[in-house]
Amino acid sequence: MFKKLAIFSFIFYTISSFSQKQIKTIPAVQNWTYASQNIDFNNVTVNWSSEINAKQKNFLERFKSELKSIGVKYVDKKKRNTLEIAFEKVALQSGEKQDTYKINIGQTTKVTYTSFNSLVYASRTLLQLLVQEAHQKSLPKGEIVDYPEYGKRMLMIDVGRKFFTVQQIKDFIKIMAWVKMNELHLHLSDNGWGGYSAYRLESKLHPELTAKDGHYSWEEIRDLQGFAHSYGITITPEIDSPGHSLAFTKIRPDLRADWLSENYLDIKNKDTYPFMEGILAEVIPHFDAPDLHLGTDEYRLSRIKNDSIKEDIGNTFRKYINHFNKVVKKNGKVTRIWSGFENMPGDTKIDKDIIIDMWETSDAKNKSDRGYQFINSSHYFTYVVPGAKYYGVNNKFIYEKWTPEIFGRKEGQNLTKGSPGLLGSKMHIWNDYGPTGYSISEIARISVPSILTFSEKMWGTKAYSTYDEFSKNIPLLIKVPDTQVLNRDYKEKETIVYKNKNIDLTKTKDLPINVTKSNIEYPWSLKLTLLRTKESTGKELLLTSSLASVYSDLEHKYKKKRRQKKATVKRGFAIVRANQTPHDSPITSHGPQVIVFDYKVPLNKKVKIKLIGEKGKTSMYVDGKLIGSEKLQMLCPLESLGSTLPETEAFHGTIKNICVKELK
Repeated sequence: MFKKLAIFSFIFYTISSFSQKQIKTIPAVQNWTYASQNIDFNNVTVNWSSEINAKQKNFLERFKSELKSIGVKYVDKKKRNTLEIAFEKVALQSGEKQDTYKINIGQTTKVTYTSFNSLVYASRTLLQLLVQEAHQKSLPKGEIVDYPEYGKRMLMIDVGRKFFTVQQIKDFIKIMAWVKMNELHLHLSDNGWGGYSAYRLESKLHPELTAKDGHYSWEEIRDLQGFAHSYGITITPEIDSPGHSLAFTKIRPDLRADWLSENYLDIKNKDTYPFMEGILAEVIPHFDAPDLHLGTDEYRLSRIKNDSIKEDIGNTFRKYINHFNKVVKKNGKVTRIWSGFENMPGDTKIDKDIIIDMWETSDAKNKSDRGYQFINSSHYFTYVVPGAKYYGVNNKFIYEKWTPEIFGRKEGQNLTKGSPGLLGSKMHIWNDYGPTGYSISEIARISVPSILTFSEKMWGTKAYSTYDEFSKNIPLLIKVPDTQVLNRDYKEKETIVYKNKNIDLTKTKDLPINVTKSNIEYPWSLKLTLLRTKESTGKELLLTSSLASVYSDLEHKYKKKRRQKKATVKRGFAIVRANQTPHDSPITSHGPQVIVFDYKVPLNKKVKIKLIGEKGKTSMYVDGKLIGSEKLQMLCPLESLGSTLPETEAFHGTIKNICVKELK
């Protein structure tokens, strides 16, 4: 018995000791030495050496506020049981990696940093520790020595097809800083399916070019960059051409490539060059980043059947890249482009001083051997496209197997650690579904867990052997202080609309709901009792907004799929979400998402309808019985009851006990 107890005690001690040794941060630190005891404290104070510069001082003043925002009891002067955090700038020692910092955790915790960026990283490590419930009054004593293994740790946001406000971008900057990423790539111009296009910058040269549904003034660009710099993050702009150029050809139709489509600039037209030179000359002086991204992806020649013409266009395309490399360099920047030119005909070589974002080509070893500099932007692994069934990040694969050296599935094309030319890697948020696609909150809820996962591998650490182990830390650390884009995940259950009186839509075609929200994102529920008094013609609305509609009766013809002899037609109770380029109503948007449930509201009989919106799924119940579920993530519209849309009618009957809830 004693022997068994001793063995159990040893096992318990070993597990307890191991758990105490571990510290939970994302990304994991490079080195942690546990001193076999904990430091208890009741409050925290911060100080620093007098010789630090104004930028560092301002940062540390903000760090004090961040401590308070996560619930730390902050005191201006050291008291009994105070955790004192002392910051000191030191020189980088021989053999140390760039941006090294050290934290000696004790009653007086000494933080030494070698650069402004390393100060940012040290502060994020401390905040991540102190935000955890286990460390609000106690920290393990020991030493952290930490640094990034890879120089560029990047996130790209496609704001061209989906506008993000300045505040929303600032939230993503805070999230990036939280996990020690250091570059935000803004994709500032693009077009989507159905004719939508946007150029997101102010333009005094071409005022008509600037997007009407959202853009950034030069003052806002300056503010964004200052904010990003204060967190050690560079903002790199991208103006995409000669493909993805509908915004340009709309104001200069004479420059469109008629032999392709209006989405392409004509690179054989000599007038295209001074036009784009003017655009770049206006943009470049407003950005501090050393690089300017020219885009140059997806200039597809499949419509051209003549091989000699293809060869000529392919060479012209390569020359277009080299021409604008000279323009960018003349303006004091380094050129970046997307890969893809390799797949085009022609033998013109791309200038060696251009940085290549490798997305659709995977032969990184070839680029390395030929002396290019490049970034791992592999579409196989790093693309998030919210709402789309294609692409998507496999967090388990990324954590367990991927590294910045892995570009594709052919081992011979990938790199080994230390291969020349590799600058770093990037995760991408591509908003292919445009302005009506997923909301910023939905985008954040999809992408932020992947940002956290990528950050650890980009930093060059891996604390756990499996993603399942790593993912246990995500709930502890995903709520980044002073950000709002993930707030929906933390809201309590709330009733948004409740009306228990009879609403007769035969007398009032549409009735404003008068709540602050136009739509509710998942998870949500809609309950209502319906009494039909007249038959429908198949276009009968219950609830509407600019982005979603609930039909009490809809006859809908779905687009014919490949290998389908004829299109499917369904009729019944339906919910619609706008998608891609907007139009008069959600269902007339370019690619609406439509669920038609196999249910018809009966005549002269009360029925209780319930819709449930979940992540990736929407379900319908009638009188408690499940009618159906489909794997589409829908919105609940809350602008008006009845019909406000052309060629539709309001529900023929009465509504009672309507209740809309945000679920937890």
